Amino acid sequence: MSFQNSIGLYLSNDSNKNYILDQIMKNHFLKNFMDLSSLHGALHSVITLQRFVEEELRHDRFLVKTTANSSLGSMSSGQQKKTLLDYIISQKPDYLLLDDVYSNVDKATQASIKMTLTKLAESTLLIQVFFRKQDMLPCIDKVLTIDKNNTIVKQENADLFLNTETIEKSQVHKFRLQKEYDEDHIDINPLIQLNEVSVRYIDKPVLNKINWTIQKGEFWQLVGPNGSGKSTLLSIIIGDNPRGYGQDMVLFGRKKGTGESIWDIKRQIGYFTPTMIQQFTRDDTVENMIISGLMDSVGLYSKPTDLQRDIANNWIDMLGVQYRKKSFQNLSIGQQRMIMLARAMVKHPPLLILDEPTIELDDENCRLFIEMVNAIAAEKKIAILYVSHRDEPDLKPDKIFELIAGENGSLGIVK
Repeated sequence: MSFQNSIGLYLSNDSNKNYILDQIMKNHFLKNFMDLSSLHGALHSVITLQRFVEEELRHDRFLVKTTANSSLGSMSSGQQKKTLLDYIISQKPDYLLLDDVYSNVDKATQASIKMTLTKLAESTLLIQVFFRKQDMLPCIDKVLTIDKNNTIVKQENADLFLNTETIEKSQVHKFRLQKEYDEDHIDINPLIQLNEVSVRYIDKPVLNKINWTIQKGEFWQLVGPNGSGKSTLLSIIIGDNPRGYGQDMVLFGRKKGTGESIWDIKRQIGYFTPTMIQQFTRDDTVENMIISGLMDSVGLYSKPTDLQRDIANNWIDMLGVQYRKKSFQNLSIGQQRMIMLARAMVKHPPLLILDEPTIELDDENCRLFIEMVNAIAAEKKIAILYVSHRDEPDLKPDKIFELIAGENGSLGIVK
């Protein structure tokens, strides 16, 4: 059976992606375009990954593994996606539903996935759900654009879709840092000094003699393949990793292991990664979410001061009136990311760490997010460490620190 009609679904962050995925698998959402009722389908998604990892944890069933890794849970997120894809293909489904297939995947793995799926499309129906135009697979023939009501509002040939402007250019935001909060931050330079830092886990070397200095106001991008140790390096800087002890490193003017607490370090850092959003389950207002960043807390446990409310509302005014008096839980994915960035920034930390912040952002929200990051960087008051596999054309880092994997752990080079 050969298919020449693989289809793409272009979503915004206002769409309910999980609902759409469920309805496709039940042969409801696309029934006017194709009949899936007699076909055996498979879903490649973080939803499927979570189900397999839970099976490993609860029942010691390791269905998806490689020669190097005995379980999905022991792999990096990018390795998980590639391994799951290989496993699903081996099951020979009639159609494959692909959910944001490139998230958390390094460039080499992206190329491998693209080649695999392009070949697979010759014999298997592919249905790709994506948020970014640049992520559309080359084998997609038709694209359906989905609106915030989960309704198909446009269908077009893939070539026409790629050559049509899909973002309505809204007024350019003039992002400016808000009034500084009276926070006890250290005025010191450099902020971070790592000297010959090496990390290994049992018999697995991860980092090999890393030397890296981060100065005040610098804008860095950290890159490297899946499994190269980016998360380990971040945890060393943030202070979460006990393997930081005994290393030759200075964090915000204090040599590691000289009596500093983890909170002494965290007070100097604003941090955001998309998985953090899962921690915030209370029905808090946007104002309270931003105020919680002043306290490094998940939720508020004391009454905010008038000054704290004024600062939070200044950020809301900068971001837009659509956030005023809104519940954080009722915001779209893209809007939640903007609030989380404001939350990380509100205490004006010496160092802002953004770990894969544009995952699952649509084209419009990603553009706004990158504008905000560039505006923060332009003020040269805060050092930024931006971690991503994705090349954002409008992102303007000063320097790149690249981890290069090797047998003795990853080396680091400045580009």
